[in-house]
Amino acid sequence: MEPQPAGQCTLANFGGNLRWQARCYRPRDEPAVLGILARHRGEKIRAFGSLHSWSDIAMVSGVAIDMSLLNSVEPISGGVRVAAGCTLAKLLVDLHHATGSTLPTLGAIKRQTISGMISTATHGSGTPSVSHFVTRVRLAAYGSDGTPKVLDCAGGDELLAARCALGCLGVILSVDLVTVPKYRVRETIRRLDRVSAALPLYEAHPLTQFALVPHAWTVVAWERQRVPPQAGADSWLKALAFRFINAWIVDRVFHWVLIGCVASGQAAIRALLKMLPRMLLADVPRIDDSEHVLTLRHELFQHEEMELFVPESKVVQAAEALENALKVFAGDAASFSPEHEVKLRNEGLYDELIRRRGTHVHHYPIAFRRVLPEDALLSMAGLATEPWFSISLFTYYAPRKRQAFYAVCSWCARAMYVLFEAKLHWGKHFPPDAPQGARMYPGVERFLKIVRAADPGGSFRNDFTDRVLRSE
Repeated sequence: MEPQPAGQCTLANFGGNLRWQARCYRPRDEPAVLGILARHRGEKIRAFGSLHSWSDIAMVSGVAIDMSLLNSVEPISGGVRVAAGCTLAKLLVDLHHATGSTLPTLGAIKRQTISGMISTATHGSGTPSVSHFVTRVRLAAYGSDGTPKVLDCAGGDELLAARCALGCLGVILSVDLVTVPKYRVRETIRRLDRVSAALPLYEAHPLTQFALVPHAWTVVAWERQRVPPQAGADSWLKALAFRFINAWIVDRVFHWVLIGCVASGQAAIRALLKMLPRMLLADVPRIDDSEHVLTLRHELFQHEEMELFVPESKVVQAAEALENALKVFAGDAASFSPEHEVKLRNEGLYDELIRRRGTHVHHYPIAFRRVLPEDALLSMAGLATEPWFSISLFTYYAPRKRQAFYAVCSWCARAMYVLFEAKLHWGKHFPPDAPQGARMYPGVERFLKIVRAADPGGSFRNDFTDRVLRSE
């Protein structure tokens, strides 16, 4: 199919931190995608979905392909085939209606497209990332003679690479995913005094996630576990009540108040977060369908997030170091362990932190989520020998007021790498001076070999992938 003429367009991501211009297409089917590749052979090409990433992973000055019209959902044996532009929200609705099944892992934000989710290794909590459950990826790319064709990655290293390829292998057309029967989740909020107290919860409650609340410096844990479909069947009114609380009090009212406190200044921020642990409805269990417990409405308010990953064996120390760093940034007293202080001093990071004392008061809970080892070459817990924990820093400042937050992210990315070999989420805020991504992944050489063979001209790579995948 001959593609429609490209139109010059200005694109902006959800967080408002990135804007760029490209020649844009919006194909309606797979032949149209192949037609676009034929017309623009030798040029830079990137596909995009909901643009929910804060990193510049989707940016391109050449050809940008909006995949949103390719959004079909087709149940298959043992799973589902999803077109690249389908959002998680649409997939869940269609999947529940047609089969009564769901995904083993749910990303927290349902507006993400499936191709974007696997390309950046979107994860839930207490399970591997979505990429781990991909059994087949179909991509539009170029053959050895330069002719556009469909590549089918269904096994071996090609599949392990395609499960999280950062867009480097071609334009994703469809993804086959494993599904599981719909399940319910029991959740109980617990207040704890330290991060180490949250880790034992995972033995009986593997879907747990927790947050370290700045200024209160206490932990709030969402203790979660799967339960049989019939569990809690007689408490549907309670489930509806919690849905209302989460949808309006947590997802909306709390964030309205938070944004007001951010505008009011440091004293208001500190007061709100010191009160926050006592404001939550703790020690009251609720049971509901998985998607109502495990997903949020973070997209309601423009924000930005950086997400670090550290091995489970180092997460307690990482939390302690991060707490001390944020105290210094806020101008409060803090004391690093002698071992950490020496390492930071050797890299010049300790003196840099002291120079930045009092420049940023963190204003949002620091989220921790457990990610199990997974079979993907470039996912954050890919080829791992132990679980990893993600650690998320959020800001709700307007884009033009985020410079102090960016300085915090830059320091934390470098310091957490020095101290704990921390990795960064490909789709979240990725400081330009962060350690190169390639050296942190045991499967990177296998990945780069496949990329060079599949796309020797580099049509599907951009400045971001060139920067983070340098192996030297």
